[in-house]
Amino acid sequence: MSNDKDKLAEYYESAEANQDSRSDAWVAFIIIVVFVVTAVFWVSGQ
Repeated sequence: MSNDKDKLAEYYESAEANQDSRSDAWVAFIIIVVFVVTAVFWVSGQ
C-alpha cells in the first residue's frame, strides 16, 4: 500500500488534494451517467 501512496504523492500535493480529486471524479462520473441515461430515454421516446 505504501507503494501506491508514493505514486499518489507524485501527482497530488497532499492527501486532501487526492480526496478532492476523487470527489471531483465521482461527481463527473455521476453527471455522465445521468446524461447517458437521459439521452437513451430521449432517443427511445422519439
